[in-house]
Amino acid sequence: MRIQATEVFADIDEAVNQGYRYIFLRGSTRSGKTIACLQYIIIECLKTPNLSATIARATQVSLKNTILVDFKDIMNSMEVWDWGVFNKVDNTYTFPNKSVIRFVGMDDTTSRLKGMKSDIAMVDEVNSVDIDPYEQLNIRLSKWVLCPYNPELTPDHWILKYEEREDAKLLISNWRQNSFLDERTRKAIRDLKLTNPDLYEIYSEGRIVEPREKIFTEVQTYTQAPETKQVYYGIDYGYSSDPSAVIKVSVDGKTLYCEEVLYEKGLTNQDLAHLIKTEGITRDDAVVADSSEPKSIQELNREGLRVVGVKKGSGSILYGIQKMKSFNILIKEDSENLIREWNNYKFKKDRSGNITNIPIGDDHALDALRYVVLQFLDNLINRGKYIIV
Repeated sequence: MRIQATEVFADIDEAVNQGYRYIFLRGSTRSGKTIACLQYIIIECLKTPNLSATIARATQVSLKNTILVDFKDIMNSMEVWDWGVFNKVDNTYTFPNKSVIRFVGMDDTTSRLKGMKSDIAMVDEVNSVDIDPYEQLNIRLSKWVLCPYNPELTPDHWILKYEEREDAKLLISNWRQNSFLDERTRKAIRDLKLTNPDLYEIYSEGRIVEPREKIFTEVQTYTQAPETKQVYYGIDYGYSSDPSAVIKVSVDGKTLYCEEVLYEKGLTNQDLAHLIKTEGITRDDAVVADSSEPKSIQELNREGLRVVGVKKGSGSILYGIQKMKSFNILIKEDSENLIREWNNYKFKKDRSGNITNIPIGDDHALDALRYVVLQFLDNLINRGKYIIV
């Protein structure tokens, strides 16, 4: 069997053969790191009987929308998907030689991670994963783990300490090493340098960018959003001193049209549900809210809405901010509070005047927007097309 792969695949093979346990793949968008990792895991399972592999991502939802899709595409291109059996209930793929790949979300609530032993593993977008579930996977791993990620992290992220270990290898790649990338995509990545220098450093050059004081660039406004099929709502709870905020997000490709639906103090959950329904929001609409108040979510659902709690962990605020920055966000011109929060959201400075990674400022409407991005839009990352023969 022959495959056509990027340079990253060869780098992974070299690192594995050199005996590294932790192989971190820090790279720009479209560098081919995720596809190369999947290719390597698949080939290892094909050639090694009874191998146990785990492929993980931060959440089970994002896993199904990204890695599982890529995995099946690669297997079909290699014409080996029908060789084995995929169990949709357990999210496992079993090869004819009894090797098994398990697909798990690191937000696992069934304690599968604590009882799951693996020979090899891959943790996609490891920068969005908390250290605790990562270490649960690690202590039950016998060989090595591949950890691809875009450098959307702060200088004190736990990944950077792992990368300093003697048994860790850091592989840095960018889109220029992906020979299968079309020219239109290459130009879009290059053009980031003109529109957003920070994102250019992250998504083009694969570099870690320390946060600057002002979190978002100058606000872009609109008068009328286009008709789109993807519309989501985010809720951030308040009561006496803090307002409850509801934000509508209409998605048009990588552009988000954001509108302030509600921004008001002193609302009970019943008041909030009534006002939301007055705005025409029904059980048919996708709504996400702060998961730290499950009782409030239950009460809103009893009032006839369909609200889910956002998946949050340590570092989720900074991760959500970076994800928001990857979209072209426009705010409706009459959304006064959302615009005000956007313009005044900053990173705190320490006593020496150095910028920290701690956001400060009102963020009620911004939190509601961030919940939408984390819950519904985290899978809208352009994935490259790779030819496998």
